[in-house]
Amino acid sequence: MKKRAIAALALTAALFFAGCAGNTEGGTYFVQFDMQRQNVFIDGEQIGASEFTSLSGKMRDRIAALEEEFSTDLAGSDLSRVNAAAAGETVSVSGDTMEAFTLAESYASLTGGNFSPALFPLTELWKFSPAYEGHYNDPRPSPSADEIAAAKAVSDLSLFDADAGAKTITKAQSGAKLDFGGIAKGYMSDAALALLLGQYEGRQVDAIFSVMSNSILLGQKVNKDGTRRNYTASVTNPRYDPEEPADAGLYIVELSDCALTTSADNYRFYVYDGRIYPHIIDGSTGEPANNGVISITIVMPLSVPHAGAFSDALSTAGFCMPLTDALAFYEEMNGIYGCTAAVITADFRYYVIGDAQVIGRKQFAQYANDNLGANNDVDAIREVFTRADPEDASDVVIPCEEELAYRGRMAAQSA
Repeated sequence: MKKRAIAALALTAALFFAGCAGNTEGGTYFVQFDMQRQNVFIDGEQIGASEFTSLSGKMRDRIAALEEEFSTDLAGSDLSRVNAAAAGETVSVSGDTMEAFTLAESYASLTGGNFSPALFPLTELWKFSPAYEGHYNDPRPSPSADEIAAAKAVSDLSLFDADAGAKTITKAQSGAKLDFGGIAKGYMSDAALALLLGQYEGRQVDAIFSVMSNSILLGQKVNKDGTRRNYTASVTNPRYDPEEPADAGLYIVELSDCALTTSADNYRFYVYDGRIYPHIIDGSTGEPANNGVISITIVMPLSVPHAGAFSDALSTAGFCMPLTDALAFYEEMNGIYGCTAAVITADFRYYVIGDAQVIGRKQFAQYANDNLGANNDVDAIREVFTRADPEDASDVVIPCEEELAYRGRMAAQSA
């Protein structure tokens, strides 16, 4: 019987920034925030219960306030008002919305448009918007070429003009719409981190918290005896059997002071004619991403401004490039920002760009034996993904048997 290693921080596999269906739940909107008291230490001491309740409440309130500004589903939110505006109509927005838009513009430029906050018309066309909550996995034929072309024509960031000083956004065509889903959870993590550090300015803070699939690892893990060690994170296997508990596909060890984001194709997706159609839209084709990538995890040092939002955008962008271009892009980003990318493909290989220690199950089992006091039978651990050299990567990714079996299971479950 396998013994699982301990003390891994599980990362959600994919982005969830959407509300319950407005026509069934009254437009209820939510973002999941998680922080546990046992993971928060101030000057080496675990935070007290009442102090933790107050702190976590403030962080939740900050996130909720951003949620109300960024939602595409809540009537009256900044983005809902921008999206409903007519061409030429100027819409006043909050400082956070303006900052998020400015960041999104810069990330769109940096990624050559492979990340864009202006793809919401295509998201709606492919039925991945909040209006289709509960039906994302329904098999369905693709929209027509004319429908895709029409939606693509208004999914253009250049149609938006922002005045940062006046905090206004004006669009050139009525059909153009914004969606911050690709950076929202990261932006929220950054905002929550700023609140946390501001409250304890000048003091040593060690903490872990997450906003959906974006996690912040601050400082180090403080053990009960007062000793410290760096954090371990697990990347959920995007091909686990949904009828069984989610399991880790990869591990990232020796982490400190970083933001982590995972984007994957197994959240908000459907299978049709043997192909997975994920919610991540490739703006260049106007269709769901289809480059052979199934999961991307980004590790971004907190020394990089807006590390959470930045990692969020980068994990999305890699789905919308040919694989070799994505790996080359991450190599460039590593050289500039010191970030790491772990890219898993449909042939069950994974590629690592950067210096973070990304390892498979067997290697982690041995690491846990050596460093975490575990007693794993390493030989009994089943490996899921095989590490590959980025120089050997190909833009043609041939799905392996396990991948095809997964698609078959998903198709059968949604039929």
